[in-house]
Amino acid sequence: MNTESTSKTFNAFLPVVLIGLSSVILLGWNLIIVVKQHSEAVKITAAQEAQMAQAAQAEIKLKQMMSDLVTLAKTDTDAETIIKRYGISFSGPAGNTLSPKADILTPKAKTP
Repeated sequence: MNTESTSKTFNAFLPVVLIGLSSVILLGWNLIIVVKQHSEAVKITAAQEAQMAQAAQAEIKLKQMMSDLVTLAKTDTDAETIIKRYGISFSGPAGNTLSPKADILTPKAKTP
């Protein structure tokens, strides 16, 4: 009789253990997801920095090309036609073309 009464009693510790175990598993899974997201964000940030550096180099080369076009327009009629058609003007010293922050070119509105 003693064995029958012990098997029929409810153990309140089992639900608490199951809830605790499921909480640990859930928090562990969330931690794994957050770590993966952080590593992906670091990779994306590095890629964006590389793209920004490439864009800055392209901007520098474009400004140098426009500066050369304006200089060429003084002697070449085709270059002068291009400058007049697209309203390109150049202001600033020629030695400052390597600074991507300087606003050297001031494009004007196109005239058809």
